[in-house]
Amino acid sequence: MGASGPGAAGTLVCKIELDKQGGITVQVDNGDDKITQTIVMDGTSITITVKGQQETSTIVQKQDSIVVTVKDLTFDTDTITMKSKGVSKWTSQDTFTVESTKDMTLKTSAKLTQTATSDAKLSSSANVNIEATSKLAMKGNMGAEMVTSGGEAKVDGVTLKLAGKSQAEMSAAMTKVSGTGKLDLESSGMANLKGSITSVGGTLVKLG
Repeated sequence: MGASGPGAAGTLVCKIELDKQGGITVQVDNGDDKITQTIVMDGTSITITVKGQQETSTIVQKQDSIVVTVKDLTFDTDTITMKSKGVSKWTSQDTFTVESTKDMTLKTSAKLTQTATSDAKLSSSANVNIEATSKLAMKGNMGAEMVTSGGEAKVDGVTLKLAGKSQAEMSAAMTKVSGTGKLDLESSGMANLKGSITSVGGTLVKLG
C-alpha cells in the first residue's frame, strides 16, 4: 500500500509482511531519494536497516546484545553513564580524541599502562606533579634531559647518586659542592684541580 508522510519528497511505498516463521517485516521505500527503511522482527532479533545509494546503517538487537553499524554515530545529551561488568575496549583505526572543558579524572584500582609507538607528550599550562608511593623510575635509551627556563631545578633524596658510565660533567657560572659532614673528592686515575685563582683552606689541611 502507498502513503505520503510529512517531509517526504514524493510518494512512499510502505509494506508490512506477517509470517509465522519469518516474523514481521516493515519496509518503507523512498523512490525519489533511493532510500529503503526496513524493520524485521523474527522472534530472535530486531533488525533496523536504512539503505541508501552510498551507505547502509543497521541496528541489530538480540536478548543479550545490541550491534550498531553505521558510518557516523553521534550522541547529543546532557549526561552519559556507561558501566561494564566485564572487559571494556575502545578501538579507533584513526585519530582518537578525549576532551573535557572541565576537570578530567583517569583512575584504575589496578595497574595502569600507557604506551605509544611514536612520540608521547605530557604538558600543562600550570603545574605537573608525578608522584609514586613506591619507586619512581625514569629512563631514556637515547638520552634523558630535564630543563627549566626559570626558577630552580632541584633533586632531593635521602641519598643522592650521580653516575656516568663514560663521562660526568657539571658546569655553571658558579658551582658549589658542599657537605655538612665529610666531603670526598677521589679519582682512581688522574685528578685535576685548576682555576685562575685556587684556594685550599681549612682548620687542618693535608696534601699528599
